[in-house]
Amino acid sequence: MKQLINSMLKAGSMFIIMTFLISTGCQQQPDYSKELKPIFDKYYEVWKTGNVDELDAIIDPSFMRHADAGSSAKSLDELKKVITEFKNTFSDVKLVSEEEIFTENKFAGRWSFTGKTTGSGERSSNGKSVSQWGINIIHFKDGKIIEEWDGFDNVPMLEQLGFVMTPPATEKK
Repeated sequence: MKQLINSMLKAGSMFIIMTFLISTGCQQQPDYSKELKPIFDKYYEVWKTGNVDELDAIIDPSFMRHADAGSSAKSLDELKKVITEFKNTFSDVKLVSEEEIFTENKFAGRWSFTGKTTGSGERSSNGKSVSQWGINIIHFKDGKIIEEWDGFDNVPMLEQLGFVMTPPATEKK
């Protein structure tokens, strides 16, 4: 009888442990994209259209954008200038979000863009087509974007525009 009780206790204990592990390990993770994707989509839409007035609703006043020297921004106003310059240079820009990962208050993804330099921006307006890809990480707080890290390689784009990379001259000894 004692052996039967011990077996039942062990089986009952194992059942409780297994039930706990399954119930806690299989819990559905929150779908952060439901809250963050509409903000993200609006941000990308502004890059496509150049309608920078729409940024006021989705960008925090303390916003920081970390990118190359020409497209970093330390405020909402600087971001508006960066996007306006980009859109002026590539008036026919096609920006595509290739991969999207949403977590709590963060987005990470890969993007690509194609465009022709037909605009009036600072970059060459020679009518050449370019394509480029990059990655970005965006941080959200209270329903607004507070920070962006954008990584891309400008050398291929500059080469597509006709620039030639020349190594520095070596000094003779």
